[in-house]
Amino acid sequence: MAEVLLASGVALDLVGAGVLAHAHNAESIVELREEVGQEGSAVGEPDALSTHAQLLAEKRIGFLLLTLGLSVYLCGIVLKSPEGEAVMAPIAVGVVLAGLVASVVFTRVARSRIREQARRDPQPEHSDELPEQ
Repeated sequence: MAEVLLASGVALDLVGAGVLAHAHNAESIVELREEVGQEGSAVGEPDALSTHAQLLAEKRIGFLLLTLGLSVYLCGIVLKSPEGEAVMAPIAVGVVLAGLVASVVFTRVARSRIREQARRDPQPEHSDELPEQ
């Protein structure tokens, strides 16, 4: 069973990475087209807004597949560990929870900094860009 989980996790990661790579490449094409003054569309969409919506959807499913794949892979590693499931499962869950907590804290700190910067400079030069760009 552990080998099935390991192989399935890696397969999901590969699919997720492929989806993200496609979205990144298409986004690069959109940016290049916008720089040369053409319509910022790609991936067969009729306009820039549809293209951005499509790319956002691809990125979301890509990251979801990566997350699922890594979760399945982690389960396979825990099951296959010579230390035993009783020792490894709490460690794995604890590390994942610590990572989630750190992500939430980082996101809130970054969000508050961006809001603070936006209050100080209400009219940035490029209104479509985020303040940290």
